[in-house]
Amino acid sequence: MDDTPKGFLGELKSATLKKRVGQIALAVVLAEACIRFLNSLVWFLILPIISSLLKGHTESVLFETKPTFPVERLLAAILEFGAAIIFVFYVNRWIHATPPKPAVSPEEGRRIGDPDPEVYYNLIGDQVSSVDQPDRKE
Repeated sequence: MDDTPKGFLGELKSATLKKRVGQIALAVVLAEACIRFLNSLVWFLILPIISSLLKGHTESVLFETKPTFPVERLLAAILEFGAAIIFVFYVNRWIHATPPKPAVSPEEGRRIGDPDPEVYYNLIGDQVSSVDQPDRKE
């Protein structure tokens, strides 16, 4: 067990991957942000539009005053929703991150499966030596 912060983050990451608790928590955060955003759209955009369309011809308590559009609150809701999406995106990417592949050193040569740069094939698929190939001058 590693007591450093990096070790703690590695253990936390592996625990969330195994139990999918992290994905469920991210889904809850995203759902809550969506609900807050939709709620603010209704209260700060849709209801003022309906109020302006009715122009006081109603007995509802919601539409007694002159309609105002709280642009600041609507923009704040949009920024909060965007921040929640960015947070969920990066945490999900951190949870599903794969360890980086090691670079090949010049001493090791090329990896298995890499094509040989000096081998040529004809139309049938037979290997042709590099000596048989004419030099390409462009």
